[in-house]
Amino acid sequence: MDINFRLFSERLGRVLAGEEVTLPDAAKQPIQNLHAEVEIVTSWLSEFEDDISCLLMQKIGEVEIDNPDLGTVMDEINCFTYESEKFIDTFINSITQQKRQSRRSKDICDALLGLQSKIIDIKQRMQQVQHFDSGIIDEVKSIEAEAGNFLASSSSKNRDTVGLDDRMEELLDLLIEGPPQLSAVAILDSIGLDKTAFVAEAYSSNYVKHYFDCHAWVPEPHSYDAHRILDIIIKFLMPSSRLSEMKDKNYEMKKNILREYLMTKRYLIVFDNVWRISAWDVIRKILPDNQNGSRVLITLAQIEIVTSFQFENGENIGLDFVPTGGPLRATYQGWPFHILYHGSISLEENIDEVLTMSLGLQCVIYCMLPFFLKPCFLYFSVFPAHLEISTRQLYQLWIAEGFISDNNEATAEKYLEQLINRGFVEANKRRAGGTINTCSIPGRCHPVLLGVASEVEFIFSPFMDTEGKSQKNVKRFYALEQQSDFAYLDDYDSHLHSLLYFTSESDHLDPIDWQKICEMFKLLRVLDLGSLVLIQYPSGIENLFLLRYLKLNIPSLKSLPPSLLSNLPNLYTLDMPFSYIDHTADEFWKMNKLRHLNFGSITLPAHPGKYCGSLENLNFISALHPCCCTEDILGRLPNLRNLRIWGDLSYYQFLLSQSLCRLSCLESLKLVNEIKMPAFSKIVLVEYQFPPRLTHLSFSNTELMEDPMPALEKLPLLQVLKLKQNSYSGRKLTCGSDGFPNLKVLHLKSMLWLEEWTMGTGAMPKLECLIINPCAYLKRMPE
Repeated sequence: MDINFRLFSERLGRVLAGEEVTLPDAAKQPIQNLHAEVEIVTSWLSEFEDDISCLLMQKIGEVEIDNPDLGTVMDEINCFTYESEKFIDTFINSITQQKRQSRRSKDICDALLGLQSKIIDIKQRMQQVQHFDSGIIDEVKSIEAEAGNFLASSSSKNRDTVGLDDRMEELLDLLIEGPPQLSAVAILDSIGLDKTAFVAEAYSSNYVKHYFDCHAWVPEPHSYDAHRILDIIIKFLMPSSRLSEMKDKNYEMKKNILREYLMTKRYLIVFDNVWRISAWDVIRKILPDNQNGSRVLITLAQIEIVTSFQFENGENIGLDFVPTGGPLRATYQGWPFHILYHGSISLEENIDEVLTMSLGLQCVIYCMLPFFLKPCFLYFSVFPAHLEISTRQLYQLWIAEGFISDNNEATAEKYLEQLINRGFVEANKRRAGGTINTCSIPGRCHPVLLGVASEVEFIFSPFMDTEGKSQKNVKRFYALEQQSDFAYLDDYDSHLHSLLYFTSESDHLDPIDWQKICEMFKLLRVLDLGSLVLIQYPSGIENLFLLRYLKLNIPSLKSLPPSLLSNLPNLYTLDMPFSYIDHTADEFWKMNKLRHLNFGSITLPAHPGKYCGSLENLNFISALHPCCCTEDILGRLPNLRNLRIWGDLSYYQFLLSQSLCRLSCLESLKLVNEIKMPAFSKIVLVEYQFPPRLTHLSFSNTELMEDPMPALEKLPLLQVLKLKQNSYSGRKLTCGSDGFPNLKVLHLKSMLWLEEWTMGTGAMPKLECLIINPCAYLKRMPE
């Protein structure tokens, strides 16, 4: 609806501020005029937020629109947004390539005047639009309030995993005590139970682990074809020793081998978040019935699926009460099903109410969240439900997409905290010190996200059910697990902004797909190909001038060529975690917008001199080769906050000990020693001059010969200290009096020879978390 338009309005502000490009004089005033008109429309949209929510609900529900004039205006706004961004992208790209002469000043002004004229026409038409009937808005607000209350309460619920509640007992009984023939259990929900979490609790329980011989979990099978489902089941169920023999087999042979293997096994297979009952047609052809109590467990993503079942005695049993007979019994194409449900619905009479409730929950996104959080939340639709998402990656993607007004990770973290506090996102793991390490989208919210993200043309994936709806105006495309999804790119024009591929497999990228990406989509801002392997450095990257985020898997890459660095001046994030770079071209120092650099290892060039400045925006490097830790290089990184150094730290002892203090803003430092030849460690910490603002410090494989505590306890702001595997080879740790005044977290891991740890009076007064594992010979500890 309005989200793309508002994002475009914010982008125009950044363009005028010179954040994306230096505008030619001829374009400044016309763009400023266009921005002024867009801002007026933006303010009008804020007055129609309730109406837009009603419109969104009716569109998703595919019912008659009560305010067709508003629907027409919103469609015109979306078309205007697409056309305007298309022009701005092309214009900025031409400037970036230093081809200003390719577009004359008059052409630029004429195009901008045309866009301004269109938005003025829309503004005038908007003045005739009336609000929705107050009764409709009141009804929608009531639904939103009910859904919002549930969302808040369900997010705060803390399930007791020790004592099983009645529903969990019922589920385990159906899985373990049920009939000998293969049967299916379906989890149905009407008010937002997190079905995935509920099933995962049963799946990981000792009862299930001890009863079934083998287990498999197939996430979101609606996004896979029969071949993909079969491959996932094989990967989970069959021993690794047999996987290689099936690699080149066709579908029928794989299926027969699997069925033969399962005939002697009692198995459990979970199919999570099933959107269409037709998925069962695929499943039932793969699995054998060995009459030994094997089970299939399904979570249903859509309540409408229940209309496909034939219930006991041929009747649709009402669910507005708990039947004394327990779970509902039904069949589908002759297969027995048991249905566990949560909520209060009637399959015939009240299904519209259930759908309305679901739609209300979707509209909570627009009514409960302020606008600045909406795109951040909708972006979670690119991730599968309950996938643990690295917040570091998430923040970089948000910044590259233009969702964070000040391009600051601290602001992005505040946005995520708000989404977590409101119950829309879950924090899975936190780093030592409290910051969020990984997060996920709850299962109850994932269908909501997909529905809204599709309707507002925010993002598209091939598994979204769009029923032939045109995706021309969608600027973000993501593929999930299958390279065949790239075939959908043929339906897009050249103005795609983001292309993401999420997979756990390390398949090789088809060169044809790479050629398609680089030739068709030269205006990409985000390109993340995940784990897809590129055999060599691919040509064409240098044509993607507007890229802000680039993640590629190129294990063979040993150098960063000048063409990559000099032609991507807008790059914020360069992420190649499987590449070990021995040589980087001098053009690296011209990438003044770079913020995030992530490699297996990277060697930076010496600063070339007067023609390049400092990289003032670079705040994260992993992993820097220690040979680069010169005063000249580190002194050119004034705002670096996170640094991981990987290499032979002993050899570069003097360089490291004298140069790290140049990083005056550094907060987190990880030192990982990698000695090529066996030798005694020459790392002497008392010689190190650590940065003054250091709060997090980690050592791995350093094999320190001297007690590190006397050198580290003097760091005034240190909050987290990790002495990890083989970091210290001595037998005694001694902390002096009043040492480590602000330390909150201490990890002592794999200190195999440590026998004694003593601590003076007043040391570590703020310690909150202590991990000691394993330290088998440690006999004496501080009281």
